[in-house]
Amino acid sequence: MSQIEHHPTQETLLSYAAGSLPASLALVVGCHLQYCQQCRSGVSAGEALGAGLMVALSPQALSSRARESVLARLDEQGADEFIQEPKSVLVSRPQGSVPRLLQGLLQQDNLDALPWKRTIAPGLKQIVLNCGEGDVRLLRISAGKKMPVHSHGGSELTMILRGGYSDNVGKFNMGDVADLESSVEHQPMADSDEDCICLAGMDAPLVFKGWLARLIQPIVGM
Repeated sequence: MSQIEHHPTQETLLSYAAGSLPASLALVVGCHLQYCQQCRSGVSAGEALGAGLMVALSPQALSSRARESVLARLDEQGADEFIQEPKSVLVSRPQGSVPRLLQGLLQQDNLDALPWKRTIAPGLKQIVLNCGEGDVRLLRISAGKKMPVHSHGGSELTMILRGGYSDNVGKFNMGDVADLESSVEHQPMADSDEDCICLAGMDAPLVFKGWLARLIQPIVGM
């Protein structure tokens, strides 16, 4: 695996540490953390900062009603739900495999074995994932092909799982994350030697440029 050059912003990592990212964006960050020691350290620092702020707050007495509510939830759902999973260790995965956090959604550990669905856009296939909040898709851009020019209705995080692409933002390879705001307009083009497979999380639909792209957007569903 090549060295990771592009990471989520510090603001994104702090939001992840605080648990305030939409699930669609948090899934992408979580997958990136499996590969990136630098960002795992950033999240740990954010968690430590949050813990320090909590300690600095003046303690408030818990009402009897609130206490009973918490105990009732523990009885109904089990205490294990409130215990966080230990942070993953740095793992180098084969190019054809699926990050661990995605395996539960896909029930598959190989990118080539997934049920890719063609879209009307030339050279683009996708798999729509249901994470309960926001929009998450696996995108497969054929080698040498471009996505339509677009900007974003909100925030977008895209992590490269295989291959790579280039746009006006830079060159992105396996493990890299593009952390994009709504003001960024770009047109990713897959490398010429292999398909680019990426995980994209959005909290709002894409904004396509051009009448044809806008016309097919409801059909593509992006």
